[in-house]
Amino acid sequence: MLIKRFESIAALNDALGWPRADSRLSRIKNGNIRSDREGKVFQMGDNIAREIETTLKLEAGWMDTPPSYAELNGENDPISKAVDILSVMDPEARYQALRLLDALSQPPKANGTHAT
Repeated sequence: MLIKRFESIAALNDALGWPRADSRLSRIKNGNIRSDREGKVFQMGDNIAREIETTLKLEAGWMDTPPSYAELNGENDPISKAVDILSVMDPEARYQALRLLDALSQPPKANGTHAT
């Protein structure tokens, strides 16, 4: 998400105050094999995650939180919009909306009607 937000690893490195060509994030992103630990890949550790959060003024633990559907697919994605709508509905309305979506998603029966 941060690489997407900053548009490149080099720009993210700049924002972090790291050398523009620093390879740490590239190695983590690409899952490169470590030469100093046979068979192990580079991973984001707690120290780097906390440094990123602190430097970019992100909430503590932000790096440990999976991105939302909307963050991954965009706010204009139809499913993102549906999630936003469902999230503000009262429980009964949400239940009815989900029943409606379920009915709409059923394949037509042989006689052309939908299952109920």
